[in-house]
Amino acid sequence: MSSTTSSDDESGDVLEEPQLKYERMGSDLLEILKTDAASCVALHCKFVALGTHWGKMHILDHQGNNITSKRFSPHTTTVTSIALDDTGEYVASCSDDGLVSVISLYNDDYSQVITLDKPAKSVALEPGYAQSSSKQIVFGTDKLVMCVRTWLRRHQQTVLHQGEGLVRTIKWRKQFIAWANDWGVKIYDTKQERRITHISRTSTNKRNNTVRPELYPAHISWKDDKTILIGWGNDIKVCAVREKTTQNLREPTKYCVILYQFKADFACCGIAPLGDQIIALAFLEEDLQNETADDHNEPSQRPQLRIIEPDPNNKESYIEVSRDALSIRGYQNYRCSDYSLEYNGSEIFVVSPKDVVLAQKRDEDDRITWLLQINQHREALELVQQYGKRLKKHTYLEVGLTYLSHLMDDGDFAEAAEICPQVLGNNMNLWEQIVYRFSEVGQLREISPLLPRGDFRLPLSCYEMVLEDFLKQDHKGFSKLLNEWPSELYNITTMTNRVLSYLDRDAHNPILLAALAKLYTADNRFDRALSIYLRLQDPEAFQLIRKHNLYKALQENILPLMQFREQQQEAVDLLLDNMEYVPVDRVVAELEEKKNHLHKYLHALFLRDPHLGSEYHALQVRLYAEFDRSRLLPFLRSSNYIPLEEALCICEEREYVDEQVFLLGRMGNASRALALITEHETDVSRAVEFCKDQDDSQLWDELINNSLDKPDYIRGLLENIGTHVDPIILIKKIPNNMKIPGLRDALVKILQDYSMQTALWWECKRILSSDVVALMRKQMNVNMRPQRIDESRDCDACGQPLLCKRAGTRLDFPVVVSFLCQHSFHDKCLSSRDCCVCKGKMRHS
Repeated sequence: MSSTTSSDDESGDVLEEPQLKYERMGSDLLEILKTDAASCVALHCKFVALGTHWGKMHILDHQGNNITSKRFSPHTTTVTSIALDDTGEYVASCSDDGLVSVISLYNDDYSQVITLDKPAKSVALEPGYAQSSSKQIVFGTDKLVMCVRTWLRRHQQTVLHQGEGLVRTIKWRKQFIAWANDWGVKIYDTKQERRITHISRTSTNKRNNTVRPELYPAHISWKDDKTILIGWGNDIKVCAVREKTTQNLREPTKYCVILYQFKADFACCGIAPLGDQIIALAFLEEDLQNETADDHNEPSQRPQLRIIEPDPNNKESYIEVSRDALSIRGYQNYRCSDYSLEYNGSEIFVVSPKDVVLAQKRDEDDRITWLLQINQHREALELVQQYGKRLKKHTYLEVGLTYLSHLMDDGDFAEAAEICPQVLGNNMNLWEQIVYRFSEVGQLREISPLLPRGDFRLPLSCYEMVLEDFLKQDHKGFSKLLNEWPSELYNITTMTNRVLSYLDRDAHNPILLAALAKLYTADNRFDRALSIYLRLQDPEAFQLIRKHNLYKALQENILPLMQFREQQQEAVDLLLDNMEYVPVDRVVAELEEKKNHLHKYLHALFLRDPHLGSEYHALQVRLYAEFDRSRLLPFLRSSNYIPLEEALCICEEREYVDEQVFLLGRMGNASRALALITEHETDVSRAVEFCKDQDDSQLWDELINNSLDKPDYIRGLLENIGTHVDPIILIKKIPNNMKIPGLRDALVKILQDYSMQTALWWECKRILSSDVVALMRKQMNVNMRPQRIDESRDCDACGQPLLCKRAGTRLDFPVVVSFLCQHSFHDKCLSSRDCCVCKGKMRHS
């Protein structure tokens, strides 16, 4: 069933989802309508009762299939109305032939026929007809008549209303019967047995002429037990039955109010509730003119199913939610009175003479379908995941594959590859298909990062296909995949041979060589992998050696390892950590021609252990002097294995003064070292520091004598030697008439230093005297403390108890001598006045 959908946004910029879905009833209904025409329907949740213009009635399912073998022909002409009870067991129908018929679908013996002398236009059964004993029926001709079964199965007819034209429609809900005649709509309360309201007809055309009811009949529908919808021409009303309190039992206790009333831009062919909204079947016409059905020549437009809702801010206006133009068969020849609309819960049936269309509220599956139709595949996929098992038609895999196909067709290969893992899951066949499809369009690189590589894996051919594609177009990408993929994903030998074939054409390609090394490593051919890494100076060489314990290979690769630039220190550490495999002598011999590498190795060896490689310390002096002078002097100071004469010669060759001074001082030739300092240094402070370190008075004399012809040296000596040499000695030796810049300041500094030394001496003496007095007092206090001697104490000389008992109970207290050293003796046991244990001379008692 096709329909054209539009919304309040006529610009078309925003595409809104349709509110309803449509399906044309087919199957047996098509055969029925080939020779007959539909006139009315009645709905039940299990079936549809269809009346035709030939007076027949068909019981169909909602797809249009006959569900009973019975054939019902209760009338000889057009069936004008059909009604069902709540159970769906009883069906009432009426016709222009003046018959009202009630039959049972389950009891062939039950049948009731009421014969009238005029056409019957409408009929209704009481909702509980199957259980009711009164079996009430309401039908309409030019009057509204209720038929009730009395005792002895007789039927009594009562006229409820008359005199206002034909009763064209009746709707019975609970205790209320609503009907429409030519003057308006009325509601009857079956409990109170009285009419409670009259809602007059107000529908007019543009010239304010009342429209003809036979051309534009009224349509009514109960929204709930107390709310009724009325559509008549272009006038739509929403009315509600309300309770009122009254003490007069003769007055009705209910009344009806109009909640909303508004004019529409269409003629209403049917009306039904849709939740809080209203669904109306719209017939579009320039004007609702009072003309007969045969007077029109212009073809009619397609009817529309519109969803509207009252405007809460204006009771005389409405908001249109959506509109759908329906492709009804033969719509060009139909008028407003040819259409009708019936509903049952969520299903809405649009009836025309040659077509019946089923409209339903769209469900979650329909929303997914609509999103796919407008190419909103990603949103559809997200909703499928959200809805889960509530979906009946769509599955995550089906929508995902549709999305994948759409992305591939649009050339969005990156997005297509991204959703493959979540869509395909562990489906091997689908993965293979998608890999081959990416291969066909030359986009394997997009899906390569997302191929399964965990417990679930594809056939080796899929991974090898991807690797081959990268090998042809992107060597870096090929190498990256080898790093990321486990080697079990592909045949190592096959890929090794493929790489070798490319290296035959480009033997020095570093990327392919590194990739080949990775393949060799995966194939446990570590020697070949290591030789390639060393050739490329790739840091992977160090990791390979440590990971696979290739330390024996170090002996053959000492120089290649040391030739690494950024990782040279790592190479040195590797050699030093494995000296059991590569002895120091072997390394020195290998690096003999590469002095810079040898220097770095020996320097690291010295830092690790100054005693290892001591036989190469003389060589190291020359290497430090050549490559790293800043570390030469610290090395000379730290090493005890340097031949001093040879080291001095090396420093003299290169005129390294500081190193010569240190070596001469270490060799005991301080005078020559001092002369070297005074010869090359313009600042005397260096010479002063040297003399301080040597602490030799004769050296100070030499410095003073060597400085007498240098005024700047004299001033420097006056400022610095005051604490080591008597300044008078220097002052006396200064030649007369020598101009010494800054002499006064130097003399002032000498006096200040002397004054400071004197002040420090007196202050130290005061502090020392104070401490002596405090310690003496503390010692005296300690000496004056008593010492406890009990019966268990023994003499430290004879070993006998210091306190002895005699016969009887009287104690004998001999003379006891106790020293401050805590030793105690009998007086008679001491041979001298000193402690015979520690020779202490301080007695306590």
